[in-house]
Amino acid sequence: MEQTFKYRVYPTDDVASEARRHINICREVYNHALGIYDSAPTGDKPTYTQLQNKLPAWKRKWESWSDVNSKCLQMAVRRIFSSLSVLKSLKSKGYNVGKLKWKSPREYRSIVFNQSGFDVDDNTGRTEHATLELSKLGTMNVDYHRPLPEDGTIKEIRLKEEKSGKWYASVVVDYDPEHPEKPAVENIQIEDTMTSSSS
Repeated sequence: MEQTFKYRVYPTDDVASEARRHINICREVYNHALGIYDSAPTGDKPTYTQLQNKLPAWKRKWESWSDVNSKCLQMAVRRIFSSLSVLKSLKSKGYNVGKLKWKSPREYRSIVFNQSGFDVDDNTGRTEHATLELSKLGTMNVDYHRPLPEDGTIKEIRLKEEKSGKWYASVVVDYDPEHPEKPAVENIQIEDTMTSSSS
């Protein structure tokens, strides 16, 4: 099963600044890909794969886009199709839905690392502490209030800056629920977790 664990993270000022830049580049990719999708005639809309395959050419045209992890750019494109699926589902249930719109910086506040480009290290010698390393961004401290499942596999990490200015990492883990999570302290306390979410 997959479960999402949300942690407060503390990037340095330099890492936070770079993360904001990378998030904004992902926003630019999203808006550019959405523009291509919207301009295509009905019945001949590009697929996710077709748009993803344009990324190398886009990175040659806009060199700063190469500064961002490739998986993150792919996930920015995939976000369009995930949102389209949600709209389609709502429409099938009778809801009046609109269309996807261009996103401003305040509406696009996260970056997603899928399958690779991350490392969580909880062997820091400090209680309820870990570090999170993200490709092309750097390392940040984690308020590791709940350990990840020992036998789990991290599938995805979403780094998000909330409007409050606080940063959070949502870690999606695939694990066997028959294998219990390792306790952080002697007395295990049940804390709220969240399912995989979008920004």
